[in-house]
Amino acid sequence: MLGNIHFTKMNGTGNDFIVFDNRTGVFKGDEKDFFQGLCQRKFSVGADGVLLVDGIKDDIIYMRYFNSDGKEAAMCGNGARCVALFVKIKNIIQSDSFVLKAKDGLHPVNIQEDKVKLFLNPTSEIKTGLNLIKEQGLQEGGYIVVGVPHYVIFTDKVAEINLGEKAPYYRHNAAFSQGTNVNFVQYSGNQIRVRTFERGVEDETLSCGTGCVASALIASRHFHIQSPIMVITRGGELKVEFNTDFKEVFLIGPAEVVYEGVIKTKDKR
Repeated sequence: MLGNIHFTKMNGTGNDFIVFDNRTGVFKGDEKDFFQGLCQRKFSVGADGVLLVDGIKDDIIYMRYFNSDGKEAAMCGNGARCVALFVKIKNIIQSDSFVLKAKDGLHPVNIQEDKVKLFLNPTSEIKTGLNLIKEQGLQEGGYIVVGVPHYVIFTDKVAEINLGEKAPYYRHNAAFSQGTNVNFVQYSGNQIRVRTFERGVEDETLSCGTGCVASALIASRHFHIQSPIMVITRGGELKVEFNTDFKEVFLIGPAEVVYEGVIKTKDKR
């Protein structure tokens, strides 16, 4: 017996996702192999991850995020922005301002025409002085958790970095007990260019929302840059706003629907 499950393909600055309205509980969150298969490019829908909209209560939207390896992650910045747009255009919620609840906590959002403004939870203290970088042309920025862990490295030639070659050393370094996402960042004025090797995707993505926030905050601390900071990724531009103690941090940028479709699955019941 086959079951047909509707999905929506979305992206936020090139960071692409498969979104399911899961309010009826079709998915329990233990479908690792299924999600991994769906995210496989060329052979299936293809995506950086899967987003579940699990329900709504008191104007709070409950969401879950799974990387393309099928494992659940605490947060995804671009994914959350896509969920915000999804629930609005699907009339799951009518207001332009509401709250998303992810694994790492509550995230107020505001939809501003073609852009979504997302609040990120207060970040943990930046850790520096890890002394992991020995290569000429690279400089340690620091380590910070923005829902998920990020390590930031500064370079003057971010476009020339071979992420597949250089990032895995830091991604799996023993200094990070749970592993880490790795961001290579080039600074210029109130603007940074960011390329991110994502944990769970195990490759470079065109954009990483939490990576952009992590990179902006560490660049602000390192280079004394004031808010807002424009972030240029390979998939588009984002803006990060913050106060001086990083207790109020916002990620602002576009999100869009790419297409909708139906997946035929075997009924497990």
